[in-house]
Amino acid sequence: MDTTYIENINKYQFEYFNILNDFFIGVTNQEAKKFCVPENFTFAAQNLGENLKNNKSQLDNANRSYETLEIRLKNLHTQEGVKCFNSAKKLNCFKVNLGGSSRVYESQLKAIRKSILLADLVLVPDPVMPWLETKREYENYQMIHILQAAYFILQLKKFFLDHDSYFPPFLVFPSFEKILEAHDEFTINSSKQLIIDFFSYYSNLSFNSIEDLFSFAKLNDKKFLKIVEDSNLLLAPGDKGNEPLSTSIQKYESMVNKWRSQEYQKVFDSIPDSAKALIAIMERIQPQYHLFENSYEFNSNPLLCIEAHAHYFKLISKMTNHRVFNLEKFDKNSLSSISALMNRRLDFLTNINDEQLKFLRKTKENITFRNKLREFINNLPNTEINNITKVASEVCSYIESLISQHEKQIDALNIKYGAKHKYTALIGGGGLAVSLLPALAPFLGAALPLALTTTGKYVANKLDEISERKILSGSMIGVFATLKQKTMI
Repeated sequence: MDTTYIENINKYQFEYFNILNDFFIGVTNQEAKKFCVPENFTFAAQNLGENLKNNKSQLDNANRSYETLEIRLKNLHTQEGVKCFNSAKKLNCFKVNLGGSSRVYESQLKAIRKSILLADLVLVPDPVMPWLETKREYENYQMIHILQAAYFILQLKKFFLDHDSYFPPFLVFPSFEKILEAHDEFTINSSKQLIIDFFSYYSNLSFNSIEDLFSFAKLNDKKFLKIVEDSNLLLAPGDKGNEPLSTSIQKYESMVNKWRSQEYQKVFDSIPDSAKALIAIMERIQPQYHLFENSYEFNSNPLLCIEAHAHYFKLISKMTNHRVFNLEKFDKNSLSSISALMNRRLDFLTNINDEQLKFLRKTKENITFRNKLREFINNLPNTEINNITKVASEVCSYIESLISQHEKQIDALNIKYGAKHKYTALIGGGGLAVSLLPALAPFLGAALPLALTTTGKYVANKLDEISERKILSGSMIGVFATLKQKTMI
């Protein structure tokens, strides 16, 4: 593997984290890890806003930090972005790319950590730069969005810097999504075609343009909504997939009223429910386009950690489209393995700490684990391989069975060395003689050689036990078993 590619992406990512860290400290006066725990970000950001209102000097400093962030990040993208992107493309390894949304929150962080257990490189689209690439006049609270994006991605900073391997576990790469959506003719036409093909497929009708779609939705309000409801095409933020369509539309309206500009809200309120549903679905499909595109560009496997994102991925995967066809050539074996790791049955894996992750990467346990899953999936009936959901469920069961086997090995180890230590204690005059040997030495007399012998035997057995336990606990499945036990306590 050409080390130049790795040097390029490490150089880019090192500077990227420095820029975000300087920005975050400039706005909040503290590093991201000390600002709050992830689940309290909204509350902490509100407190910050109140404090800035009452402190002009700090507010001015925060505003300068935003301006500096934009300048430095744009310079990094201009000078190193394309080189970093192309280097990641040329790396020949097992890669997965996060998708379904351009944002990274707590769920995405957990998915990244899980994926490191399997992949060589986890690709994460930069969640900060999309807020700076183009003007997003219809979005409210842009400064909060930027701070939030920086906060969550900075949770990965320490792991990247402390990782003692030359090969990085993940890359927060420049995706150029918003620039491409606004200015690149290929991206504009291809993403439009994906939306057109999507609705043509699920309506059994033929549409030639986005304008055709809106005309049909407005003129055939009830028919369009029935198409959407019958195929479950609309999942609003927070939906689980079983809500009535009317509820999903109301949820989407609430999101618009909270996060979009007043001008956008005014226009949105004036259109029929069919057009609202169409816009909502289009906003779900657009990130999927980038997911398919990045998978194709990087020769990587899609990573989806939110149920709604996975839902749209499945919907799009069923239809006929040029970009989808390219993805179909990817290994279903790998897609199933990734899907299994995202399953809630394996949520206990999100508790893995940095030291465990670094150790497993250093010992290449991720490769051993990946090969085990690959072998298992290859032995499944051919009729099941195309059903990724079913295969993922089988993989979860397989991982659970490996953990169960590991626990049985630990039980056997306890029995084995428990008996050995008991026998050693008996022939040496009991555990008391071993532990108090220095104090009792003057009184043991002729029995001293035997006591010394049994002490040596005990120590040898104990060292063997420690060695065997270390081997078992240091394996990928050993770590999994430990995490699962802690979750159950």
